[in-house]
Amino acid sequence: MDYLPMLFDAHAVTLSPTEQFVLDLAIVTVAIVSLIFTNSKFKSKNPGLIFTIIAVLAISGRLLLDPIPNVQPVTFLVIMVGIYFGISYSIAFATIVTLSSNVMLEHGLWSNYQIIGWASIGILAALLRTQFIQNEKLNITNLAIFAAFSGFLFNWIVSLSILHNVDSSFFLIYLLNGVPFDLLHAGGNVAFVAWLANPLSELMNRHTNLTNPEAVPELASN
Repeated sequence: MDYLPMLFDAHAVTLSPTEQFVLDLAIVTVAIVSLIFTNSKFKSKNPGLIFTIIAVLAISGRLLLDPIPNVQPVTFLVIMVGIYFGISYSIAFATIVTLSSNVMLEHGLWSNYQIIGWASIGILAALLRTQFIQNEKLNITNLAIFAAFSGFLFNWIVSLSILHNVDSSFFLIYLLNGVPFDLLHAGGNVAFVAWLANPLSELMNRHTNLTNPEAVPELASN
């Protein structure tokens, strides 16, 4: 008789959704702490490197939190990128994170709308920078309000993709049906603001110059 080997390693362990969420959250936390610790060793400004690390954090966070509908760190992070690094970085961030994570999740026409949605939020954050940075400090209240609004804005922009398949008269009904998911997105964004805004602000502030009038180069020059 043939015997199949029994698996006694982690492959044989099944976690509940709650346990998996806690584990994923712990992994993301470790990544963030590592990012902050590593950053303290940099002696000079290096926005490109910090941008890359934050993009990796956004991609991994989106993948890890995928089981939770509409809760992911990308919207919050693109806001922070817009505030501290400006428009160009925001557009690049939205594009890289969307395409990279959708390779693992699912890629399609909606990816373009996701890029537009996140890029638009980053651009708005860059243009409204003075509302978030006041007296050289991050205004958490304004940031949280904008993050909550961004949850709705992103979902509405992505929802435009259904117009390729359905009549426009159905669009409002579709938006209303999606309100619970909009609220999840908004609530998740506010939670990320409360959890990560201050430490991430300190990290990013070391690698940018908010007093630079060219902080939003593309639109400031027009």
